[in-house]
Parts: sequence; structure tokens; C-alpha cells
Amino acid sequence: MKKTILISGFVLSTFLLAQGAAVSAAVTPVDYSSNATVTFTENTDPTDPVDPTDPDNPFEPENPAQPGTDGPLSIDYASSLDFGTQKITSVDKTYYAALTKGKDSEGADKSVPNYVQVTDNTGSNKGWELKVTQVGDFMNGSDALVGAQISFGSGNALTATNSNAGTPTATGSFDLVKDQEQVVTTAAADQGQGTWVTRYGNNETDGASAISLSVPGASTKNLGAYTTTLKWNLAQTPEIPN
Repeated sequence: MKKTILISGFVLSTFLLAQGAAVSAAVTPVDYSSNATVTFTENTDPTDPVDPTDPDNPFEPENPAQPGTDGPLSIDYASSLDFGTQKITSVDKTYYAALTKGKDSEGADKSVPNYVQVTDNTGSNKGWELKVTQVGDFMNGSDALVGAQISFGSGNALTATNSNAGTPTATGSFDLVKDQEQVVTTAAADQGQGTWVTRYGNNETDGASAISLSVPGASTKNLGAYTTTLKWNLAQTPEIPN
């Protein structure tokens, strides 16, 4: 009988010791750290035009003058201005640029306000400045349309609705003087990241009279088309030394 009791006590003691060891191991936590990384680089791909009345959607202009420039800081599109076919007159006249025609995201015909589109994919957040210059007079061969002047109005900057970038400042109205640079839109530091349009008019109604051409009656007008070139320049805002 005594032998049986001794064996039982030994078994019980062994069991309790094992349980105690298990409990001690379970309450000792450990930590380990790993990493998660994403790296961004400048995007040099060209950016397609968007709808200036709804920048969340694409727009395909009917007659782009040329493809947009490559990134990371790019001019994606600028409307060419068509002031129509007019009768020769000796009276001062003002003509209005036709809307930009093209296709919307569904492939349907659509007319939108004239606009210029830029994209900042530099990742520097330094800001940028967009300027335009009228290169010389309106010319028909060697004949100049003396005194003719283009005026822009109702200018405002817009981007996609989901953007959290700071809004650039668009020059609301200005008159072009040949061969002189004119500031169009300015993005300060931490503004203008991503794709932005500067549009002239918010919709078809506003846009129909937003850009005008004033022609003096005294200007000699020959038969045929008079044309000029608008040169757009986009540059990153230079850093100001301390």
C-alpha cells in the first residue's frame, strides 16, 4: 500500500512541474519588425487632354496643333483660336474665338471652352509658372493686320475632383501684346501637382465670348487668312536664395 502511494505522489509531482513550465513559456512575448516600402520616380510619359468642364474625364480635341510635350513637367494641350471668316470692313470690330470641338469620354461630339492643360509629375512640389507670347502680328503673307489684339477673359484653374493639391492662380483676364510674355497661371510651392486646366469660361455659354480679337477699322485687310503663333512656356518656379 505504501509503495502505491509513493508512485502516485511521484506522478503527481511530475505533472505539476510540466504544467508550470508550460505556463512560464506562454507568458513570454517576443517582438520583430519588418519593413514596407514604395518608391516614386518622375513620370516622363505624356498626358492626354482632359475635359475642361469635367477634368475627371478625357477629351479628344478635333484639331490639336501638335502632341503634348513629355513630362515630368508638361504642356499637354493648348487650344488653337479660330476667329472665323469675316467680311472686310472699315469699322472697328470685335470677333470671338469659336469653342474647342472634340469628342467626350463616350465618343460623342462636344464643344468646350478654350483652354490650356499642364501636368506636374515632378514630385518636387516646387510650383510652376505658365506664360504665353504672341509671336509677331497676324500675317497674311507679308501683310500685317496692324493693331489687332487678342484678349482673354474668365480665366480659372481646375483639376480633378479627387485632387488634394493646392489650387494655382490663373490670371482672370489679360490682353496680348505681340512679342511680350504674359503670365497665364502660377502655382506656388505645394500647389499645382498633377494635371490642371486653365479654361476661359466655365461652360459653352461663358466660353463663347471669353476670348476676343479686336481689329481696328483703319487696318488694311487683304483677302485671305491672317495668322499668328501663340508660344506657351511652362517652367518650374525657381528657388529664391535665402
